[in-house]
Amino acid sequence: MAALAVALWVLVACLVPLFRARWRNAALFGLVVCGVPVLGWMTYLLGPAFGVLFLALGLSLLVWPPAGLLRRRRQSQPERGLH
Repeated sequence: MAALAVALWVLVACLVPLFRARWRNAALFGLVVCGVPVLGWMTYLLGPAFGVLFLALGLSLLVWPPAGLLRRRRQSQPERGLH
């Protein structure tokens, strides 16, 4: 059950860059509010070392979301056409 909660949190965290800018801050705040109990639950089940690991992974997802990196990478690359 805890792994399902973590997977759902990660899924929503990866989709946050796709939200409109108006809702992005609210979504991040909601992820933090929901993520703290999930992090505590995982730390309780797996120990403090895994708790610190999940904290680092969660922070990295909030700071550098994968969808945002892909979008920035696509925008920075020049269009390739047939010559």
